[in-house]
Amino acid sequence: MTTKTERPDLVSRLTEINQKGISKTDMARIAGVSKQAVSGWFRTGTISKKSALAIAEAAGVSVAWLYGESVEETGLSADEMELLKLYRQLPEPEQRNMLAVFGARLKELDEFVERYVRRRAKGSE
Repeated sequence: MTTKTERPDLVSRLTEINQKGISKTDMARIAGVSKQAVSGWFRTGTISKKSALAIAEAAGVSVAWLYGESVEETGLSADEMELLKLYRQLPEPEQRNMLAVFGARLKELDEFVERYVRRRAKGSE
């Protein structure tokens, strides 16, 4: 059984996504539902969790935002939100590649700092 919860701000957020270029037909395809179901979202302000997840991911927004909640409560900085937005636009294999690149870069920086601290400690002895 699919759970649906009435969300008054859902319609305005769906409209905003629609105005940014994701048509109702696109939404139906993304969520794997009929165009009539999407029209129902706009009319009733209700959507299944599965559909909300699919639409939010495709639009590069959080489900919380889609439901009308304030995104400032995420604790993420503007730069972190931008990184997340860009990351979500990548195909899944590229997402994994970027995680590997970030991990490798962090390891390089950790090693650099460790070498620097060792040299600094030797210099003060």
